[in-house]
Amino acid sequence: MTDTEAKVVAAWHKAAAELGIKFTAPFAVTLDGTHVESLGLVHDFGRRVGTLISVLHEPSEAKRLHGDDDYFTSILGSSYARYDRQLFIDTLDDWQFFGSEAERPSWYSGKSWS
Repeated sequence: MTDTEAKVVAAWHKAAAELGIKFTAPFAVTLDGTHVESLGLVHDFGRRVGTLISVLHEPSEAKRLHGDDDYFTSILGSSYARYDRQLFIDTLDDWQFFGSEAERPSWYSGKSWS
């Protein structure tokens, strides 16, 4: 893991603690019969199970993760190497929440960027 990738993972850990979401790093899963290791999984956002993350222009990007009906994938820019509350909320809103209503964060608006 590169320094930038480590900082992105650390920022997501901080986001999880401050925003009350679940994040697991590293995260491994089998997709279409292929074992895939990602930097992490943001649970309940993006798809039913969550979003697998990687970082643009870093080794994790080269793995070319492809999601399925359960997993979304996102290649994040280096701006995610530092926790910025509003950026992370905007990103999570854009990905959409797929968890149970009881676990829906109070800050979640569901407002997408498009």
